[in-house]
Amino acid sequence: MLNWLIIGIIMVLLAIVIYKSQNLMGIFSILKQNFFLIFVILIILFFSFSLYNIHSKYDFDLTTYDGIISTGRVYLIWIKSVFGNAGKITGYAIQQDWVLNSTNITGAVKK
Repeated sequence: MLNWLIIGIIMVLLAIVIYKSQNLMGIFSILKQNFFLIFVILIILFFSFSLYNIHSKYDFDLTTYDGIISTGRVYLIWIKSVFGNAGKITGYAIQQDWVLNSTNITGAVKK
């Protein structure tokens, strides 16, 4: 968990440094030109960090065929639960009443 926190802090600091030192439109054009490469790198990083997390938590033996198969099963179950939880959170957020009540000068509540 500490690794993800460090990675998050580094990414936020990197974004701040890039934003402060460069023209924002230039950054967007670079991202647009290299979108696929950035997307592939992010997917590879996600899979490698999540596989490392699963391997360190369950301590599978990746030198045998059975160890690789059991690691794959646990990893697929973990991925399924990640997407299932994301779906539940999204569904919960959609069902919320997001209308903000504001009070005007006369004290009447507007919806």
